[in-house]
Amino acid sequence: ESGADVNVISWNRLVGNLLASGGDDGSFSVWDLRTFQTPDGSSPKPLARFHSHRTPITSLEWHPTDESMIAVSDDHGTYVYDLSIEEDGPGASAPAGEGAVEGEIPPQLLFVHSGSQLTKEVRWHPQIPSCVATTSL
Repeated sequence: ESGADVNVISWNRLVGNLLASGGDDGSFSVWDLRTFQTPDGSSPKPLARFHSHRTPITSLEWHPTDESMIAVSDDHGTYVYDLSIEEDGPGASAPAGEGAVEGEIPPQLLFVHSGSQLTKEVRWHPQIPSCVATTSL
């Protein structure tokens, strides 16, 4: 992450080299484990980093049947991202989410459920692809 504590991680069950992590700073990242060893010994860089949350990431989970979908929660809600969507335009050559301004809505964000307080867990239903369950107040 970006120096903040990492709260949660999730392995992508369909693409074994992808790992997602979420931190106290409200960002979440997607990592390709094949790039963890850099030739020059520098720190690995994520494939994508999203800074659109303002509270710590409390949970994240990859979709059970779609390798590019991930559900993320923070204290204020639950969010579904489709990481296969790439931004068009001048910054399209940068990795998804890289260089994003905190609070901006990334094009990969498909769905937001807010209205719950202190969301702690988000889980996809294993047999119903469009069903997400959360725990919160």
